[in-house]
Amino acid sequence: MSDHSDGTREPVREVDTGNAPGEGRPGPPGDTPEMGPPPGAAPPPSRRSVLALAGPMTLAEVVDLLVVVGVVALMGRMGDEALYVRSLYMPIGFLFIAVFTAFEIANQVSAAVSRGRGRPQDVLAMASSLLRIWAVVAVVLFASLILAGPFFADVLDVAPESRPDFQSFLFWMSLAELSHIAPVLCSSSLRGYGRARAAAVVTLTDAAVHFGIVAVLGLGAGMGVLSVPLAGVLSSAVGLALGLFFLRRTGLWVPRTPRPWQPSAFSQLGRVGVPVAGTHVVLFGANMGLLWVLSPFGPEVVSGYSTAATLQGLIIMPGIMFGSATAIVMNQQMGSGRFDVLGRTLRSGLELVLGIYLAVALAVWLGGDLLAQLMTPSPEIAAQTAHYLHIVGLTYLLQGLVLASLTILEQTGAGPLAVTLNVIYYAAIIAVGALVTAAVQEPTALYRVVAFSNLLGVSVLALAIFYVRRLQRSGSPLMASGSPS
Repeated sequence: MSDHSDGTREPVREVDTGNAPGEGRPGPPGDTPEMGPPPGAAPPPSRRSVLALAGPMTLAEVVDLLVVVGVVALMGRMGDEALYVRSLYMPIGFLFIAVFTAFEIANQVSAAVSRGRGRPQDVLAMASSLLRIWAVVAVVLFASLILAGPFFADVLDVAPESRPDFQSFLFWMSLAELSHIAPVLCSSSLRGYGRARAAAVVTLTDAAVHFGIVAVLGLGAGMGVLSVPLAGVLSSAVGLALGLFFLRRTGLWVPRTPRPWQPSAFSQLGRVGVPVAGTHVVLFGANMGLLWVLSPFGPEVVSGYSTAATLQGLIIMPGIMFGSATAIVMNQQMGSGRFDVLGRTLRSGLELVLGIYLAVALAVWLGGDLLAQLMTPSPEIAAQTAHYLHIVGLTYLLQGLVLASLTILEQTGAGPLAVTLNVIYYAAIIAVGALVTAAVQEPTALYRVVAFSNLLGVSVLALAIFYVRRLQRSGSPLMASGSPS
């Protein structure tokens, strides 16, 4: 999961150094204090400042996503039907990610503020309050998805013979997803309090256990597609146990200590979590729309595109993480009143992204066939995956810059603008793609629309530069102030 802030002054302590006031106990072995300046000091607008944050963040997220890609590859070896059912579930998975992100980032920001105030006892009090809210949200979300199952099957034009498998997978996977909140709250508490390495251990162990169970039970023991929800529950249990271990070692969790209800939990969710989750809701709708456009072309095309989209999630992650790291440095600078250096920090971050995506775009364009074959043994599905990557691959150069710019906007107070730009981007792709594919009757038309839209996305880069210049001229944050109590 990616790091976010709501743009207020307190969250800049998220990468504070050393122990919190009054915290005499060391963190877990090997979890040294996070890099970053002391509170109130603005880091220099250099590539090194961004790299110091982006490196660990990107590593954790990329490895986590590699596990997701690995699970898709395992399902491809369980048969085309298993991969098809998982592909149909993919947009619903984005909806869960959106809800998890809202809770994760709200909790992370609160933990960062609690550390800055020297109140470690508030960290799990907020996490516990958010968990109670989640209990209600989970029931509503699960019931809504199960009731909407037939509607999703109709919209996605699921083949009649695949509907029972899709409905069964939707039920069990939705139920399993609900358990993931436990490691999410543990890792975000640790990360927000400055124990990012311990948080990464929780996240990566959760992911590795998930992959291992799918490999052993799903592929080795022949359990098939239903091994994925079972793996989700078991890996969440391991993540929770490890998270509680690190929280206790850090001194944040003391058994049998009261954790009173935090009235600010609702406002924290609304003010911090909801705007950040907005992008993921857009992705949910966009993937539903794109699968709807491609559904008339058959299961191979749907599976091929979904496999490419899974790879794309890995490809775009460095852009998002470097954008997030740049935003954190900018928020620290704004917190210290150093608005004069924001432009140089933005340039440093975007230059790093440009260098990375020169290599990424060429690698994807030239290696599309190999990547597709690694994902699935099916020649038909692999051909569709490679076809998409060959058409879109080179445009990742600009898409990396665009995603970094959107993340910077989102985390420095322009969240509504970032969500609006995403809505416009995906709505245009779906609308134009539907018209063009209906006219020419081939999926390649949609892929070309995606590539052309990625080229037009350079306008987002111009908007980000304009927004940062406004920040410099104003000398004050263009965002709502306030902090969680």
